Amino acid sequence: MKREAGILALGLAVLLGPACGRKGPLQAPVSRGPQPVERLTARQRAEAILLEWTNPEKSVDGRPLKGLDAVEIWVFERGLPGGARPGSASEIEKAARLARRIPRPEFASFRGPAGAPGGMAFPFVFDPGPAGPKDLAFTVRVLDSGKRASDFAAPVAVGVRPCPKPPWNVEARAFRDHIGISWRGPGSNTDGTKPESVSGYAVYRFEDDGPERRLGTTASDVTRFEDRDVKFGRAYGYFVRAFAAGTEGEVESGDSVTAKVVPRDVFPPEAPAGLVAIPGPGAISLSWAAVREEDLAGYRVWRKEPGVSGYVALTTGLLPVNAFTDTSVMKGKSYVYAVSAVDKDGNESPRAECGPVGLKESGA
Repeated sequence: MKREAGILALGLAVLLGPACGRKGPLQAPVSRGPQPVERLTARQRAEAILLEWTNPEKSVDGRPLKGLDAVEIWVFERGLPGGARPGSASEIEKAARLARRIPRPEFASFRGPAGAPGGMAFPFVFDPGPAGPKDLAFTVRVLDSGKRASDFAAPVAVGVRPCPKPPWNVEARAFRDHIGISWRGPGSNTDGTKPESVSGYAVYRFEDDGPERRLGTTASDVTRFEDRDVKFGRAYGYFVRAFAAGTEGEVESGDSVTAKVVPRDVFPPEAPAGLVAIPGPGAISLSWAAVREEDLAGYRVWRKEPGVSGYVALTTGLLPVNAFTDTSVMKGKSYVYAVSAVDKDGNESPRAECGPVGLKESGA
């Protein structure tokens, strides 16, 4: 009897042992797959739908991802079924098709706008013909290095409609303090019909092989733009897109032809103002208002006698200050003075003149 009781006690210990110290019901282990992509958007640009999103940096349990293996783009070619948003992965895989799988080595080819870490952009080209799709929807998911898939992002829908052709005759011209961009509006849509009402134009810039940056927009009746955030000696490329607003979102044209320009500093400073000559015993003192140029290198002082056509430079180098004393003057003579400003690229301003003026008599 004691032996049977011992066996019974041992059995209860085996059954109850694993539960010792556990609180609450049993839970499934947390998945370490990647989080879904963020900020998925879709908008039409010419004959393509531009998709943009941000890849996740963490897994669903909050741990940093070791890396992504691929990105999958899925398309609903007849729009969302009944306007609904399929929720589960199986529902999406039945209603949509895999349009593109981007492996990690190709990520750099689809890098998103500048300043968006993990951002990607992909142009989905559609059939623009009469029988082509008119309503599309998209979703994206990622796979980590362990081939674990994230949840699908919430699908985004976009309606395809006629799109303006790109602007043309784009020109870029350098001025003293800006680059001026001008263009002409499109004459038709991509399908040959009359252009949809153009809402305005978007101006883009890039440097060398860097990413494009949208500088700003203009109204539909304004076909020029000034870029003031420029520096001499740097190469800039500009292109323009026409866009049309609508209830289904903004439609952008394709890129115009690129206009490139390398602005050079060939612009002289303004001439110094307020030049005055004050005679004194044995010298004539000059002063003038300082020239407010960021790249000012200094000033040159000139002198001549009345009636003489040519000036002679009184300074061998450039003066860093806006004052000068001429001690090489003679009694009984009068002089005409001039001052010019010179920038760091050697551009010289027109000369500001004053005089004639002679020495002040001693004791006067």
